[in-house]
Amino acid sequence: MDDTSATVPHQRSRRDAEVPETLTVAALLAEPLLRNNLVAGSSGSMRFVRWCLPLSELATTSDNEGVVVHAPAELLRGDAGPATVRRAKDAGAVAVLVQIEPGDMGPPTVLRASFPEARAAADAVELPLALLPPTADYRTVSQLVATKVLAQSTHVLEYRDRVHRALAEILARGAGVQALAYGMARMGKTPVLVVDLDGSLLAYESVGGAEKPPAGPLVSALIDHLGGLSAGTIPVDPVVLEPVGDGRGGVVLIASPVTFGGEITGIAAALDMVDADPHDRAQRRIITHEGAVLIGSEMLRIRSITEAEERIRGDFIVELVHGRFSDGQQLQARARHHGFGVDATYVVYVAELDPPLTDHARAVRRFSAAARVVERLCPNANLPTLTTQIGGNLVVVCPVADPAEVTSIREIADAIRRVLRERLGSDAHVAFGRWGIGAGGVAASYREARTALALGRRVNSSPVVGYDDLRIHVAIRELAHSESGRQFAGEILAPLRRADGNTCSLETVVLAYIAESGNLNAAARRLRLHRNTTLYKLNRVSRVLNMDIRSADSQFMVWLAHHIDMLMRVNETLDAELAPPP
Repeated sequence: MDDTSATVPHQRSRRDAEVPETLTVAALLAEPLLRNNLVAGSSGSMRFVRWCLPLSELATTSDNEGVVVHAPAELLRGDAGPATVRRAKDAGAVAVLVQIEPGDMGPPTVLRASFPEARAAADAVELPLALLPPTADYRTVSQLVATKVLAQSTHVLEYRDRVHRALAEILARGAGVQALAYGMARMGKTPVLVVDLDGSLLAYESVGGAEKPPAGPLVSALIDHLGGLSAGTIPVDPVVLEPVGDGRGGVVLIASPVTFGGEITGIAAALDMVDADPHDRAQRRIITHEGAVLIGSEMLRIRSITEAEERIRGDFIVELVHGRFSDGQQLQARARHHGFGVDATYVVYVAELDPPLTDHARAVRRFSAAARVVERLCPNANLPTLTTQIGGNLVVVCPVADPAEVTSIREIADAIRRVLRERLGSDAHVAFGRWGIGAGGVAASYREARTALALGRRVNSSPVVGYDDLRIHVAIRELAHSESGRQFAGEILAPLRRADGNTCSLETVVLAYIAESGNLNAAARRLRLHRNTTLYKLNRVSRVLNMDIRSADSQFMVWLAHHIDMLMRVNETLDAELAPPP
């Protein structure tokens, strides 16, 4: 890991070393002018202050977040005190500053006993109540608040700028997401995680090899947070999530979405203790926010490069499986770039999703991520596995170390289906061809895989099927290509199709009868027809074909004609797809 500490500017003064924070009620009351006379509601003293308003204007302002109220003493005396406190609390005020009169002056013990009704109400609603000297009028106090808030905001902006410049130097080096996360961890002195939109952990960095909590629960919390963000408005500032872990020993995540182009692409988060110092938390919020901005730029750069590489690789695979490399030198040059072995042995897998993949950008990204996982399934480490999407199907060109290991070839098909189901939440039908050598072997294996996929759907085979599993179709493939085979299928099936009835075709009836080994009752149940209706249709089949359909020879002829016709249709579809472009 690159050492990014040099990119963080040295802190030259105590003010530079301070962690930026928003002005709090406690910090405001510590000013000499206000004399720190907090008499009630101390539990709310860490709330942030934005500006000051007189009590008379509180009701006329809609946005009272972070406002401190300046009130005259007469409105806090006796029974009027609780009402004034509740009014300020309901309006969103974070503190009430009471300008006492000269007759109220006294030592701290006397002041702490004054305004008992207002103090009780302030403690009940956790609203700080402070007594100001008679000289602290509204103008004086509001100027003090404005000065402090402006100074604090300026300091925060300066710190943001330092953090941004430090991380931008790392980004300019092209060191990647992990280096950016490490730089954030160095500045915040806490582990930092980066998760993409699909929940993959892109980086988990800490300072100096310090022990990190297990990533699993942290990533799960971030994924849950991402799910909520995708359905709502993207937050501008980092969000402190619910604690992960038990009690005070647990941690919280300061999470900031990684965005570009107005879309969320991931999330960056810094760890913090549940009871962390407010200064430290404020610092980590800024570091997380600025880091997420620059990580978004880096992820955009990486995605652009990745998508360009995937398009180039996809074009190569399409031409490879379609057998379009007529020039051996061109094949050699492109094969070297993609790590394809022109003399190596390959098996091609084709996976069809159910339901099919949508064109939504997130679905496409998830599909690409699943394809990257599939690429790691093939055991041959000497050659890469090539994957791409063709017609909504995942095509996998997998190198085979030992073609004799038929079990291993089928296990990979099972693993591909499992990965797609786990990563995409969709079932898949996976078919594979026989192994072949070089570009010609890949093209032949792809055609066989597509044939097995199409035939598997027609004959209701298992979700994972190899070309050799459909042995009878392999045996008759030459017959399906021949003129005599086409003529035979037409002579048998054409009369049946011309004589089809309205409720159930004769071809369907006779195929069900054959599938049930000539059992009339079982065929009727399969067709959901009455036994007599089924018998009537079978008699019609015999008359149309001029042969007794109850004989084994007649049944075999119809069965063979049907499978030749089915294989012909599959071949016609593949021929149209695999034909070279005009």
